[in-house]
Amino acid sequence: MDTKETKYMDYIKNKYPEYEILRERCNFTDGKHADIVIVNEKDVFKFSRYDWSTVYIENEVAVINNLGRDMSIYIPKAESIEKGIAKFTYIKGEPLYRNTLLQLANRMQDMVAEQLAAFLKQLHSVALKGERLKSLSESQFNISQEDWLEKFEEIERKVFPYCDSYSKEYYRQIFRPLLTDEKFLDFKPSLIHGDLMPYHILFNKNSNRISGVIDFGLAGTGDPAYDIGTLLDNYGEGFVKRMSRYYKNIDVFMDRARFYAYTNNVMWAKAVADMISTRDFTNFRFQAKDRDIMPIGTK
Repeated sequence: MDTKETKYMDYIKNKYPEYEILRERCNFTDGKHADIVIVNEKDVFKFSRYDWSTVYIENEVAVINNLGRDMSIYIPKAESIEKGIAKFTYIKGEPLYRNTLLQLANRMQDMVAEQLAAFLKQLHSVALKGERLKSLSESQFNISQEDWLEKFEEIERKVFPYCDSYSKEYYRQIFRPLLTDEKFLDFKPSLIHGDLMPYHILFNKNSNRISGVIDFGLAGTGDPAYDIGTLLDNYGEGFVKRMSRYYKNIDVFMDRARFYAYTNNVMWAKAVADMISTRDFTNFRFQAKDRDIMPIGTK
């Protein structure tokens, strides 16, 4: 065991002396804010990686416990142990890769689309008033139209020097709706997941069903179109349109979802430009990104 793994395992053993540990698995690379230890394929322990990131673990526990157990897709149970440390139930499954999804029969894809649509419809419909949810914070992705336009000015300064004329015009077209419609990003706040990436949607290949949704650290009140935009960016418009049969509001905010989907790559380009200027590549990661292209081998 390395030093970090030993420290975490000693903590768990001291905290739960009755716990017979038969198997443990650590993940120190995937989480942006926390180190993860999985014990006996039963419990997931999250340890805040930085002092400033304890808020994400606390937020995740609060959101999950406020949601309760009545969601249509299973979410983990959550227990705060102490500041920056929490325990969650382990959910079996693998990330819902786009290739996995598209290789399913049409009927199975519809079933998955219906599952996700029902889950998001529930999540986005949670009443934000009342004692239970008053402590939830705004999503960090609540960015005003004015702030987005300021970000675009930054992109012009920092990213455009590395772009050809085609790329510059491509970026301009993404932000053009914000210049022509001052209400383009108006929305009614909902509870959103905020990080609905494929690796947070767990899939059971035996049943061809979603087994759970995890990682609510970035959840909060925000634009429901943001969650749809994340799915749009990762699974394509064809799949999201399948979902819209079961969640009618998707059609209402599809243009905002498209904007959020497009800006993911734009903001990554800005982040890389910042890394180049500061020579600090601590947070650099190579990204795996699917596009609306069928998997290799598809007939």
